[in-house]
Amino acid sequence: MLHPTVIGIVALLGLSAAGVTVTANASGSDLACGIATATERGMLAIEGVVQSPTALSGEYRFALKSSGNGGRTNISQGGQFSAAPGTAVTLGRVMVNAGSDIDVDFTVTAGGRTLDCSRQFASFT
Repeated sequence: MLHPTVIGIVALLGLSAAGVTVTANASGSDLACGIATATERGMLAIEGVVQSPTALSGEYRFALKSSGNGGRTNISQGGQFSAAPGTAVTLGRVMVNAGSDIDVDFTVTAGGRTLDCSRQFASFT
């Protein structure tokens, strides 16, 4: 479970404009994917982001569970996507109360491989 404090600390460390990224190798190209966060008007915005140096298409799943003073949330988004070379693309976006505990499951399937992009740091070979 990712606590908003942990996400905020990682974002403050300046781990790219997209927030936390996971690096992977899919179809012979370097694919960056991960979770991006930002605080907006007292809410925590959470996005799944993917970027590839080459054109990319596939499917994604972005699921989030949160709990806090505002109650509980269980959201699942997904579908097909296309990304132009070198362009960061948002795949799924959710806003929750800034003090909520969250658990994010973000996967990207491209080139016949499914990548877990929901962790702060991981390498795929």
